Amino acid sequence: MTLRPHHIGISVSNLDRSLDWYGKNFGFVERSRTVLESGLKIVYISNGTFEIEVFEQPNSQPLPGVDREVGTSFAVQGYKHFAFEVEDVDAYWADLVQKGLTQVSEPKTNDDLGVRYCFISDPDGILLEFLTRI
Repeated sequence: MTLRPHHIGISVSNLDRSLDWYGKNFGFVERSRTVLESGLKIVYISNGTFEIEVFEQPNSQPLPGVDREVGTSFAVQGYKHFAFEVEDVDAYWADLVQKGLTQVSEPKTNDDLGVRYCFISDPDGILLEFLTRI
């Protein structure tokens, strides 16, 4: 059997704001939407190669501060970030900065892992990594 990535799920505080942010900055478009009786809103968005399942739950709690920083997030078990491979992480970083997105960690090289990478966060503090293999 072949195992292929399908999507990642994220919980956000404002569904419309997040859909606009992911669409405007990374080309994600809405693929499907549903609202459960509990009030949970679920929207699948796709950029053609990857999908994100975006949840808005009434009265949800914000992401703890420790999970908003790359260095401290590893101290708490669980989901940490999701990553996108890009052709040139330094050029991509310059574009992210020009867009005014929240910078978390500027490009760095990890020779042991064979990557050059950087991090930003979305409006709810969810970490996104961008990397180039070296």
